[in-house]
Amino acid sequence: MTDRMHVAHIHHLEQRIDRLEDALWGIKKWSEAYPLAVFPEPDLKKAAELLRAGGTTLDAISAHCMRHVIEGVGKIAREALAE
Repeated sequence: MTDRMHVAHIHHLEQRIDRLEDALWGIKKWSEAYPLAVFPEPDLKKAAELLRAGGTTLDAISAHCMRHVIEGVGKIAREALAE
């Protein structure tokens, strides 16, 4: 490999590291989106009772929220890895 090829390869790797680091910063930022000061921990037992009375379950709501989060994290990862 020539010096020019080494430099080009290093430049390519540096760009990839930058993209992956940007993705990690995006995930970190998203992880801070719902601070306890704004969204305090709910009484899950009471919430479960109220939801059951309304015809749904806390498990269904939790699964929906987790799917939303993990799909968002997956999108960030897929975009960073595809570049």
